[in-house]
Amino acid sequence: MKFLIMFKLNLVKLLTGTRAEYAVKEKYTTLYSPVTYKHLCYYVNGMLSIPGGIEGLFNIFEVDGETMAYDEQAMLRDIELYGLYTYEEFAAIFPVSEDVFNAFSAEYLKVSIGKGLINLERLGKMINQYAVYLQ
Repeated sequence: MKFLIMFKLNLVKLLTGTRAEYAVKEKYTTLYSPVTYKHLCYYVNGMLSIPGGIEGLFNIFEVDGETMAYDEQAMLRDIELYGLYTYEEFAAIFPVSEDVFNAFSAEYLKVSIGKGLINLERLGKMINQYAVYLQ
């Protein structure tokens, strides 16, 4: 996926006012979405930023808009209602390493499935799609 990005704007003060100088440059670049071990999403300037195509792996729990943290009480209620996967239970459905299970916080996917955010078929497709990166 390529994106066209680049504007440069310089304001030059003149004796009688201000004029804007600008230069438009075309540069094709690759879109990056940084993720780290156990963290598929993060907040940037008050907005949730996530990579595309991973619906059901994020926003599993309610987030407090002011603290930008999970609502702990709601999270505990969801876990009590839907439960959490153990590695053994998850690996019986999807044979992944324990490291992959931990990297994607897969224990919480039982809540995501219970809430209807993702289903086993879609999850299996994602695992197959990203398996090359999970070796």
